[in-house]
Amino acid sequence: MRFEELTGRDVVIWGAGREGRAAHAELARRGVVATIAVTGDGSAPEDLRSAAVEGETALARLLEAEVVVKSPGIPRTSPDFARVAAGAGRLTSLMDLWLSENAERVLAVTGTKGKSTTSTLVRHILDALGYRAVLAGNVGVAVAGDLDPRVQAAVTEVSSYQASDLTVSPRVAVLTSLYPEHLPWHGGYERYVADKLNLVAHGTETVVVPSRDHELFALASERAGERTRILVPAELGILAHEDRLVWEGVGECTAADLGLRGAHNLVNAALALAAVHAFTGMADEDRARALAAMRGFQPLRHRLEVIDSDDGLTWVDDSLATAPQAVVAALTAYADARITLIAGGAERGLPFDPLIDALAARGDAFPVRVVATGPAGARLVAESEGRVPRMERADGFADALVRARAGARPGDVILLSPGAPSFDEFADYEARAAVFRAAARTA
Repeated sequence: MRFEELTGRDVVIWGAGREGRAAHAELARRGVVATIAVTGDGSAPEDLRSAAVEGETALARLLEAEVVVKSPGIPRTSPDFARVAAGAGRLTSLMDLWLSENAERVLAVTGTKGKSTTSTLVRHILDALGYRAVLAGNVGVAVAGDLDPRVQAAVTEVSSYQASDLTVSPRVAVLTSLYPEHLPWHGGYERYVADKLNLVAHGTETVVVPSRDHELFALASERAGERTRILVPAELGILAHEDRLVWEGVGECTAADLGLRGAHNLVNAALALAAVHAFTGMADEDRARALAAMRGFQPLRHRLEVIDSDDGLTWVDDSLATAPQAVVAALTAYADARITLIAGGAERGLPFDPLIDALAARGDAFPVRVVATGPAGARLVAESEGRVPRMERADGFADALVRARAGARPGDVILLSPGAPSFDEFADYEARAAVFRAAARTA
C-alpha cells in the first residue's frame, strides 16, 4: 500500500509511540486525517489527546477502520492483534508505506544482531564511493516523508517487528545473523524467523547472507524465491578471517584497521562490502577504494566500545548485547584476556545454553568471572550451577559495578555484555551504559 491510497479513507494509527507519532505527523502533512488508537491500559501523550481514542473505544475504532497503520510495538501475540487482523480493513505500517514508494533505492539490513554496525558500514562505503546515501529506519532519519530525489541509496535497518508487516521488499537486503530473540512478541522462534524473513519475501533482487553453510542461506532461498539472487561474500572473493578481512585480488585490512573487535564484526564488514557490490555493480577500480574506506570507519557506541579509564582496567561497553549469543561473541573477542563479565537484567526467557557452554569451556589461563544482576542474571547463575565457576549474584546494577571493580586485577577487562534487556532497572540500554561508563571514569 502506498501513501496516496490513504487519501479519503478512514485511517486509524494503532499506537502512540515513536513510530505512531511519526505516522500521524506524516499523514497530516499529506492531508490525511487519522485517528490514533491506544489499546489496553496505555494512554496517548498530552499533545495527541485530541486525535486519540483509548481502551475499548480504541479497539472498536480499529475494527471499523478501512486502513490500520500498526506501530511495530504492538505484539502479534496479543488478543487485540488477532481481533484487528481478522476484523479490520487493510493492515499496514509506516515502514511498509515508506518502502512501497522507495524500494528501488533501499538497501535494507536485518538480523538478530549486527544490523546497526552493518548498516553504518554500508553507508560509510557508499559515501567513500561518491554515492548520495542516507541511513534510515532504526538508525539515521525516520522512514517517513519523501526521500530526497538526489538520494541514491537509503540504507535502512529493519527490526523483526517492522519486517513482519511488510508487503514489499527492498531491492537489496542483508541478513546478518539469526538466533532466538523477542520471542514473546512474535509467539515463538518459528514465528520470529518467519517475520524476519518476510523482509525478502516480496521481490528482493539480491539477498546477502554470511555463507552457504549458514542456515540463512537455505531460509532466504526458500522465502525469497527463484528470481532472487542469494549472494555470499566469498563468491566475490571477500573472506572474513579471525583477525582480518581479505578481498582476493584487491587487498586486506585487519580488525584493528577497522576499529572493530571480534570475528563477528569482520563478518559484518564482509557483508557490507558484498551488499554495496550488489547494489552498485561495483566496478573493479572501486573495489580498492571500498576496501580502503573500511580503515577509516568509526565503530558505533555501546558495541564492544572501550571506555577511557585511569584505573588500570579495560572497561568495555557492550550494553546493546541483549541476547546470550551476542555475549558469546564478546567473550570470543576477548579470548586472550582475564574478564569480569557483568551479565543479566530483565527476564525475557531466552535460553542461556550457548553462553553457559562458552563460559564452561573457558580455560583457566584467561578466566571469566561473572557478576550477575537482575532476574535474568539470577536464572543464569542457577542454570550454570555445577558447570561454571567464579559466579556471583549482585544486588542490583550498582552493586554489580562495585563487585566488578573490587574483584578485578590490573590489566583485567570489565565487560558489560548483559545478554538481557535493561528494563529491570533502566529505561533502555543507553541508560544502563551511561551508569557503566560513569563508573569506568571514576578511578
